Amino acid sequence: MKASQRAASIAPSVTFAIEARVRELREQGLDVIGLGVGQPDFAGPPQAAEAVIAGLAESEGRVGYTAASGTLELREAAAAHVSRVSGCTYSAQDLIVTNGAKEALALALAAAGDPGDTLLLPSVNWLSYAAMAQAYDLKPHDVPVNAENHFKLRAAALDAAAAQTGARLLLLNSPNNPTGAVFSEAELLDIAAVCVARDITVISDEIYWPFVFDGRFVSIASLPGMAERTFVVNGLSKSHAMTGWRVGFLAGHGPALKAAASLKSHLSSNASVAAQWAAQGALASGPEHTANIASAFARRRDLALELLAEIPGLQVDPPQGAFYVFPRVDALYGGEIQGSVAFCQRLLEEQRLAAVPGAAFGENRCIRLSIAVDDATLEQGLARLAAFATALSEARV
Repeated sequence: MKASQRAASIAPSVTFAIEARVRELREQGLDVIGLGVGQPDFAGPPQAAEAVIAGLAESEGRVGYTAASGTLELREAAAAHVSRVSGCTYSAQDLIVTNGAKEALALALAAAGDPGDTLLLPSVNWLSYAAMAQAYDLKPHDVPVNAENHFKLRAAALDAAAAQTGARLLLLNSPNNPTGAVFSEAELLDIAAVCVARDITVISDEIYWPFVFDGRFVSIASLPGMAERTFVVNGLSKSHAMTGWRVGFLAGHGPALKAAASLKSHLSSNASVAAQWAAQGALASGPEHTANIASAFARRRDLALELLAEIPGLQVDPPQGAFYVFPRVDALYGGEIQGSVAFCQRLLEEQRLAAVPGAAFGENRCIRLSIAVDDATLEQGLARLAAFATALSEARV
């Protein structure tokens, strides 16, 4: 069977491909450390599983459809949660429960963009954004960012790109995957001013909101003139360590949110009822679980920076948030290693350490390392990176 041109043009997720290779090596009995996939190493709050057990008992196992946008009870709880996090006001009618934040992003793109529209993206961005845009026949357009400005989108660059392309759609991610950049309120105010002046709709990916090490989290939706032109994407995968439950939230106002809900009713119907029960339990559990995860990641960020500083040939811009470090490694390139893909391939095969090549995110000089592992694993992984870097440095002497 022949694949469509659209489907064939979209490559598989690099992170999932790396994780598949890690599983394959482990099945061969090899000791592999994975710092590739962004998956918290914590269990979800116990109230999540308890809510599922209670739901099954109450329903006597009769688990049927819910509204495509989710149960009213969960939407009310999620709307209150997203309202607190973002600083905006959302009701249950302003929120869709999705199959993870990925579906929320995809629905937002489909609801806000028409085929042929241009989607503005910072040039270093999460690897699935462009693929999602292409799936809906949108045209991704990179707006230059660089390490000198901590990989943050600047208002002047955004304005120039909007003027050049006529784009009316921007995808913003703060705290950022892969760079760890976090926008300040002042920086977001400048971006918001451009969006209002240029009539730009924003999709704000806020899935890493609890993990801010320097400064504080600010949602662009909370700024003047932005609530009515912003889709907010959130969920429980990162904040509550519930990746496998696949629960996301899409919040917004007006016809675009209703259009996204209608589209979801045709594409996927409701999120799993069990997952919705779990989400409601998690949201009712209070902030302590998320705070404990955030505290652990802050400590690990500091540990990673301390260990990376000792590795020859690396430059590290300290991440302000999320749970990744994005070191620059191109000083170690040479010979058969001419980029981040070859670097990560050799690192995995020789040191049994999985990392994600920066090329997947638009920055070939860097690699992404997840710190969402326990301290001992992080220390062992960075020791393997140090051994690999030292061997490369010595080979060039």
